[in-house]
Amino acid sequence: MPSKNDCGPAQNHGNCQTCGMRVDSLLCSSPDVLLMMEKARVTCRFKAGQVIFYAGNDPLGIFTIQSGLVKLEVTSATGAAHTLRLVGPGGALGYRSMFASEPYHASAVAVEDCELCFVPKAEIMNIFKAHPALAMKLLSHISKDLRLAEEKWMDQMDKGAPERIAEALLFLQDHFTHQNWTRREIAQWAGTTPETVIRTLANFEKDGLIDQTDGRNIRILSRDKLRERADNQ
Repeated sequence: MPSKNDCGPAQNHGNCQTCGMRVDSLLCSSPDVLLMMEKARVTCRFKAGQVIFYAGNDPLGIFTIQSGLVKLEVTSATGAAHTLRLVGPGGALGYRSMFASEPYHASAVAVEDCELCFVPKAEIMNIFKAHPALAMKLLSHISKDLRLAEEKWMDQMDKGAPERIAEALLFLQDHFTHQNWTRREIAQWAGTTPETVIRTLANFEKDGLIDQTDGRNIRILSRDKLRERADNQ
């Protein structure tokens, strides 16, 4: 179980029945599972920028996200950070490494203030033994994650930096409309450098594709043209 220093104020007296993420949660699929989760879980809170777990650490359980946004981040041999995945409310963290019995491949970092539920590995295994259909649901989720990761990798292999940055703008604004992304965060998602992002955004603005006069906020002015740029047309 994570320490209180890692989790912030922790508690285990919340009510899973009234949780707003119950319908979207990967684990809370039935009343019986909810009862087991209620007994096992611990609530953890993280401020934006805090690390939830580090790459190389051994997984001790699974986190589910109740509110906020988390990025899974790896660091290359050159020291550059790359965002593998973004996970929002209803999503889960740490399950792949836990089932593979290997250390975390990526670090999980809070993009914004988050509230998570942590369930220890032993309790997760008991829940899956009692409810095998839930294990199949998680297997389906892992398979979709793998497909998305493969698609993102292929895009980054086949496209140049401007195309990847255009794709990143469309993806991030489509899926996380409430979040304003820094140039560094866009670079980490697109697999490039902040300097390249700054230059490319200036070119996009000059071409009338975006507007960035409102500081950190980037407003897409022409989705069709930006999509054409992302598709290298």
